Order: sequence, then C-alpha cells, then structure tokens
Amino acid sequence: MEMKRIWSRWTFTIGSLLFALVGHAQGLDDVMLYSRMDPLGTARSTGLGGAMTALGADLGAIGINPAGLGMYRSSDMSLTLGLGAGGASTSFAGASSVTAAPHLIVGQIGGAITMPLNSPYFKRGTFALAYRPLKDLHQRAEWAGEQDEESLTQQLALQANGTAFDSLWHQHPFDADLAWYTYLIDTVPGTNDQYDPAFSGERVRQSLRRDRSGRMGETSIAFGTTYEDVLHIGLAIGLTSVEMERTDVYTEQKLSGPSPLDRLTFNDRLQVSGSAGFWSLGLILQPENAPIRLGWTYRSGSVFSIDDFYTVDATSDFSDGAGFEWNSPESYIRYRIRTPRQQRLGLSWTLAKAALLTVDYGRSDFRTATFSSDDLNGADVTRIQSDLDSAFAVEQQFRGGLEFRIQDTWRFRMGGGWRSAAADPQTDFNGAIDGTLIEDGSGIVHWALGGEYRAEEWYAGATYRHTSTETGRRLYALSPEVATGRTGLGLLMMSIGARF
Repeated sequence: MEMKRIWSRWTFTIGSLLFALVGHAQGLDDVMLYSRMDPLGTARSTGLGGAMTALGADLGAIGINPAGLGMYRSSDMSLTLGLGAGGASTSFAGASSVTAAPHLIVGQIGGAITMPLNSPYFKRGTFALAYRPLKDLHQRAEWAGEQDEESLTQQLALQANGTAFDSLWHQHPFDADLAWYTYLIDTVPGTNDQYDPAFSGERVRQSLRRDRSGRMGETSIAFGTTYEDVLHIGLAIGLTSVEMERTDVYTEQKLSGPSPLDRLTFNDRLQVSGSAGFWSLGLILQPENAPIRLGWTYRSGSVFSIDDFYTVDATSDFSDGAGFEWNSPESYIRYRIRTPRQQRLGLSWTLAKAALLTVDYGRSDFRTATFSSDDLNGADVTRIQSDLDSAFAVEQQFRGGLEFRIQDTWRFRMGGGWRSAAADPQTDFNGAIDGTLIEDGSGIVHWALGGEYRAEEWYAGATYRHTSTETGRRLYALSPEVATGRTGLGLLMMSIGARF
C-alpha cells in the first residue's frame, strides 16, 4: 500500500512548491471532468438544446426526464450516430493556434415498448431501454510560444534540491528522477543534493499538445405512465461508465543560448476507466386543453469507482548527437468520486400546431462532490477534499429550444443553453486570482440547429451542435505565463427511427 501512495500522480511531498501546485490542480481537474456531464440524445432533443424536461414521446427524454415516456401512444426505436471534432483555439506567450481532431461516436440508441394497462386511470405504460453519451471526451489542443530564460528544467531543479540524486527515484519518480537520468538537471559541483537546470538563460520554444479520446455514457432502464393523460410519471435506473485515454506531450526546443541541450520531451500518459449507478424520477403536468406543460425531474448523485493508470517518459537531445531516455514506474490507484445531485424544472408551450417553445432550468451543487481512496494516505485524501470544498461552486443551467412545424412531416429546430461556472477561478499562494481555471469548470455555451422528416411509421433527422468553454492553464506549475483560449466540440448528430 505504501508503494501505491508514493508512486502516484496524486501525492505530493510536504514543503514542495511544485507538488503543492500540481497535486491541487490534478485533483480538482479529475473530479470536475467526471462529475460535470454534457449529455447528448436524439437529433430532436439535441436540436432543442436539451430542454426536454417538459417534453416527451422521444427516446432523448429518458435521460432528462423519464416522465416523458408517459406521453408515448405507440412503441418506438431509434439510432443516433455522430460525427464530431473536438479542438481548441488557444493563445500562449503571444502566439495563437487552432487545433481539432475528427471522430465518430454512437449517440442515443434504444427502444420503447408501449402497452395498455388494466386500470381506468393509468391507461398505458411504456418500458424503455436506452444508451446515450453523457460526455464526449475527444479533444485535441495545443499551446505553444517562445520564452526567454524560463524553462521546465528550472522547476525540476528546484523540485530536486535537497534530495540526493540516488533518492530521486523514491521521492520524485514522475519528474525530477526522469530529469536526472536524461541530464535535464545535474548536481552542483561538490554537492549531491543541489541541482542546476540544463536551460537557464536560453530562449526556448515551449509547447504542450493534448490528445484525448473516450466517452462517458449511461445505459438505463425506465418506465413511464400517465394518470388520465394529465400527470405523466417516470422512473429510471441505470449504469454510468467512463473510458478515457489522454496523452500530454510537453516539449522545449532551444532557439538560442549556450546550453548543449537542444530539445527535451515529456510524454504524460493517463488511462482511466470506471462505473457508477444512478436513478432518476420525473413528473410532467399537462393540464387538459391547455397549451402548456410543466416538468420536474430529480437525478441522484453517483459514486464512481475509478481505476487510474499513469506513466511518464522523458527524452533529451544534445548538440553533440547524444540522446537519453528514461521511464517512470507505472502508477495505479483506485479512487471514488461522488457526483452532485441535480434537479431541473421545465416549461413547454405549444403554439397551435405550428411551433413549440421549451425552456429548462437546472441546478447542481458541485460543493457536495466528494473524493475518497484507500490507495492514498489520509492526509492526501483530506487535502484533495479540502480543495474541492473551497474551489467548487453551484452551477446554474438555462436551456431553451424552438421547433417549427411545416405541414405534418417537417420539423425545423434551434436551441441552446448556458451553464454558469461550476468552480471558482484559481488563486496563487497569496490568494490572488492568477488566471488559471479548473479544467472543464468554466461557464459553458452551446447552440444547435437541426431538422427532421416524420412519416407515419418512421422518421429521420439531423442536428449540428457546438459547445465551447473558456480555458486557462500553465504549461507547467511554475511557468510565469498562463495559456488561455477556448476548447470546443462540434457534433453532427443523425437519427433514424421507427414507430409501431
């Protein structure tokens, strides 16, 4: 157990400025990434901005408000596929870059079976089984720019100071030890625990490229019914899973200066998998002969059990042709994240048969998120939980959508939404805001446009959706420059289905 505690990217040595910064940010970023969801659905639910709390008779509503199943009068099955590009527009040290990586995803897939019930008040019920993506984790981003007299090697030397070179493998296996074996740091003559960096007065080009793939998804079983076609009731239970691979490649290339080092590279690799359970309950009130519907839904928090695999390797290239490489040990830990509960309210208004307007409001208190692990010592777990308590915030969500109906067969939709920041901006040791942001914790804006053709027994539609959020990070903990920009995800969702 002690070996896991030491060889983990989550832990830090008391008194180390570097690890205090890195450990703080790492814990916050990971918990936020797996707690804050951005669910997708069918072309219809996506085109309406996800504002489906007061709507139904669509498989995309199962994960939002299972009471929507009570509106079905026939059975339904559908498949949604997506073509996406996750990228970023970034700025660092006066330089800008735009990157993106295309990918395919499976969107909503499932079926709903509607049957009569032997009751004068509950005349029909609908069972449904469906899968939907909760978060598309594909992303490519790059931050790059030129710096004078600033280098990661300076931070590594500072980190290593006070530790004998033959103990670096034990104290700093993911960074300073790699730097020692690749000659990015070297001992000051006459000492064995004080270090000089390979770059100190040079001008270097620094870059960080992130390639991430994976998804969060949920498989749910739900039942919905209706009381005299006025009050629709639904309940869903399900399993949420996450799979992610991420590679961060940090490089420094010498542009000018006396150092014999030409280039350094750190490859940071992370693999994550996990699962959790959830349940949700919903109601939709549809007053008789009224054009409006009111919806409410509650979704429980989930306790994710996460398996975390992590390795780093470093390489260096020198002007005399020499090159060196060293690998870290493999880190594996298991930890648990409790995600916040969520409640949503919705209102929809049917404008004769020509149009439909829908709006949603949601609230999640990320301050209730918790972190625990048997593979870390109590001090590390307490530190991470303290970070969550002080940095996370209450998120407000506003979503809306508008649908126009042409004849009985064509639907055109537009929708969007805004989510407030789920975490406060980060601060330095003096308590001042320093420009860095918790990954995926900033305000989120999304919009969507789509259309659909509906025949009597089948339908097909497509929706384009774009999401973006602000980013602010340092390429390494003690970098004086903050890299800024926006990450985004564009998705073309295509649905086809049949009713019977």
